[in-house]
Amino acid sequence: MELEKVKKHIRVDHSFEDDLISDYMLWASEEIKDSVSTSETRNEVYFEDSKHYERAVILLVSHYFENRLPMIETELKNLPYGIQSAVQKLRGGYYEKE
Repeated sequence: MELEKVKKHIRVDHSFEDDLISDYMLWASEEIKDSVSTSETRNEVYFEDSKHYERAVILLVSHYFENRLPMIETELKNLPYGIQSAVQKLRGGYYEKE
């Protein structure tokens, strides 16, 4: 996923936070993938062209960007709805690498 595309979604038009947003992208990507499978043989190709994966990552990056302080457990219920929906769809179609 491209940094510029994510920045459009989170309405950032400057570059001084690019390193931070890139970190959030990495964290969000791993969080979404780990929510689908933590297997050592995880099928990385499955996520490459998935619109559900892209949506979940962008929504989670947005959440990280807007909520930079640590969250308490009760606040985790306030994650954007679209993240859970996308992860469930990814799980439904997921298959392990052979």
